[in-house]
Amino acid sequence: MTLFQSIIYAIIHGFSEFVPVSSSAHQFAIGYFLGWAPPPDAGLFALNLGALLAILGYFLHDWASMISSTLQVIIFRRRPMTVDERIPLFILIATLPLAAAWHTIDVTIAQITWTPILYAESLAAFGLPLWVADSLSRKNKRMLDWNWFDSIAIGISQLTSLIPGCGFSTSAMTGGLLRNYSREAAAKFTFFIMCPVLIAKCVEFLRAPGFSAPAAGTDYTWLSFSLTVLVSLLTSLLVIGGILRHNERGLRSYTFYRCLLALSIGVIYWYRSTH
Repeated sequence: MTLFQSIIYAIIHGFSEFVPVSSSAHQFAIGYFLGWAPPPDAGLFALNLGALLAILGYFLHDWASMISSTLQVIIFRRRPMTVDERIPLFILIATLPLAAAWHTIDVTIAQITWTPILYAESLAAFGLPLWVADSLSRKNKRMLDWNWFDSIAIGISQLTSLIPGCGFSTSAMTGGLLRNYSREAAAKFTFFIMCPVLIAKCVEFLRAPGFSAPAAGTDYTWLSFSLTVLVSLLTSLLVIGGILRHNERGLRSYTFYRCLLALSIGVIYWYRSTH
C-alpha cells in the first residue's frame, strides 16, 4: 500500500466513522472503485487509533469529569446523581449487548461473502430507518434525560452495526432518535459509546504492527502508519466538531448520500458484469 493510498483511506475513515454513512462501506467502495487493496491489519489499527485519539481528545474535559465523579461515587459509596456520575454507567449498559454479540453474531456474519450488491443493499436499507427516526422523533430529551432503559434500547439498536454497510454511528443515532433525544444528545452519546468500541477494535489489531520490525507490516511502512494515525485523528476531530455544531439541519442528507453511494456501487457492478 502506497503512502498516498494510506492518506486517502485515513481521510475517508475520519469522515465516515463519525457520520451515519458507514466507514466499512467506504473502505470497500474505495477499493472497489479504484482497484486498491484493503488496508492491512496494521493499517486498520492505525485508522482506529486515530479515531480513538480524536474522541479522547475532543471530549477530554468530559472524560476527566466522568472519571473524577465515578471515583467519588465509589470512594464515598453514594448513589450516582449528577450527569457525570450516571453517564459512565449508561455507557456500560449500552455497550453490553454489542459486547455479548461480538463473538457470536459477528463470526456468522464474517462467514458471508460480502459482494458489492450486498454492500449496496445494506447502505440503502439502513439509511431509511435513520431518516424515519429523525422525522418522527420528538427530540425533546437532552443529556440529562439518559436512563438505563434508553441505554438498553440504544444498546440493542447497535447490534445492526455488526452488519457491514450499516455503520456504528448510524445504528446508535437511530436508536437515540427513536428514544426522542435531540440530534445533539443522540450524537454526543453515540460518540461516548464509540470510545469502548474503538478501544476493542484497537486491541483486536494491536498485534498487527511489528513494533520492533523495520516496517509496520507487509508493504506498509512506519511512515504510512504514522501519517494514517495523524490524518485519521485530524479528520475525525474536524468531523466530530462539525456534527455537534451543525446537525440541526436534519439527517435526511445522509440517507440520500447512502442511497447515492449504493446506486453508484450497483451501477459499476452492473457495468463490470456486462462488459
